[in-house]
Amino acid sequence: MLRQVKSAKKIDKGRRSGDRDILEGDIVVTAVAGHYAIGRMTADGKTQESLGSQHNRAEALNWACALAGRKHRVFLYPSAGTPGYLLFDCAEISE
Repeated sequence: MLRQVKSAKKIDKGRRSGDRDILEGDIVVTAVAGHYAIGRMTADGKTQESLGSQHNRAEALNWACALAGRKHRVFLYPSAGTPGYLLFDCAEISE
């Protein structure tokens, strides 16, 4: 069962691309052509394993947080043209 998202606005804007904090296993949600692609960062730190997609941002972030669990983090690319990523605070998702 997926958890409900309280707020998809709790995003740390302090991290940008080039920051080496995205690690293997972290989940990345990318806005692409009307949907949100969800991927897991691979060991090379440059590519992602595709896990699927959602049409709704809140649902995508909810799923990403469930996939990340407590060991990994979730990052959001709000649009394909945005040069940086945002760290999403999964603590804002309630059960």
